Amino acid sequence: MKKNLLGFNILILIALIVSRCSENSSDEFKDDVAPSGMEQDAIVNDSDNEMEQDSVANNLEDLDNDAIILDTRLPADIDSTYVLTFEDHFNQLPGTLPNADKWQSKLPWGPSVTINNERQYYTDVLNGDHNAPNPFDFDGNSNLIITAGLNSPAQVETTGLDYYSGVLTGAQSTPYKDGYIEAKIWYEPGVAGFWGAFWLLHRYYDSPQDTGANGKRRTEIDWEFVRGPGGEFLGGPYDTDGIPVAYHYDDGQWSISGGGFKGPNGSPGLSVQCDGTEITNVVGLGPVKQPSGEDLAGNWHRYGVWKTDNFVKWYLDGELVASVCDPAIVSQIEMYPIINIAIGGNFPGPPNPEDYPTSMLVDYISLWEPPVK
Repeated sequence: MKKNLLGFNILILIALIVSRCSENSSDEFKDDVAPSGMEQDAIVNDSDNEMEQDSVANNLEDLDNDAIILDTRLPADIDSTYVLTFEDHFNQLPGTLPNADKWQSKLPWGPSVTINNERQYYTDVLNGDHNAPNPFDFDGNSNLIITAGLNSPAQVETTGLDYYSGVLTGAQSTPYKDGYIEAKIWYEPGVAGFWGAFWLLHRYYDSPQDTGANGKRRTEIDWEFVRGPGGEFLGGPYDTDGIPVAYHYDDGQWSISGGGFKGPNGSPGLSVQCDGTEITNVVGLGPVKQPSGEDLAGNWHRYGVWKTDNFVKWYLDGELVASVCDPAIVSQIEMYPIINIAIGGNFPGPPNPEDYPTSMLVDYISLWEPPVK
């Protein structure tokens, strides 16, 4: 009987050991799979991954297997194969300078040349220029601040101009021929003589390589934020409830703008928008307004340009607002972005010194291009 009891106890002990081992193995297995489970939860909860999963599903359903746009900033009609090739979110610390690997702080003709009777001196801080105040700063919230203000008497004597301001150009880092570029911008309302801009300039502006595209030299594509009584040659008054857009070529001698398509001495031009609307000597482009009529200054908006060899299209907050669909005049040579504040001159007219200093904020500038084949 004792032997049987002993044997029975041994069996119970073995069963307990096996059970404990099984529990340990199960716990170890749970520990092994927990991170994987967490990763799965993270994937389920991560919107970017949801978009990736959705895009995979959509691709499987798409017989043409076209790429799916994941970046919601891209307008719906932009070529879905485009990829992000350049971006600056301006996340530098306050008190630092713009990224010199991405930007230059001068125009190709330099600060010594005054155009359009403008009254600002662009301080070339990235080349050590101290002739006027530094116009650039960062707010610590991923926004670039460009400030324009009054020069001191000593600075006026040095620069020959009574205002200072800033310009950033992507002449070296972002020339492109075909793609969509967008900037998110805020600028102050109610500033007289203010002339901010986000624009594209011909890559070979001051170069022997400026052979032109389709015979069209020194092309320029503009978004212009302007307010003032109006300048000597370009009428007015101007307010920031509407933003002029323009396409210029042959060093501005031919221009499509709100006043129509005009060449030297006002000679008429004829072109067309992508919806078939004719562009004539009296019917041009813009100014771009919001449907509500609300002032665009004092609020954040996205300003975009889609350029190919065949057309130029302007977008406000992702919506197409103007176009030129004419490969005979559209530049087929690389262009690069510029962002700046000009003051006074032929377009806005004289500034009101009491309105300065004033600032323009930029959240990002991004460029999407066709993938390299």
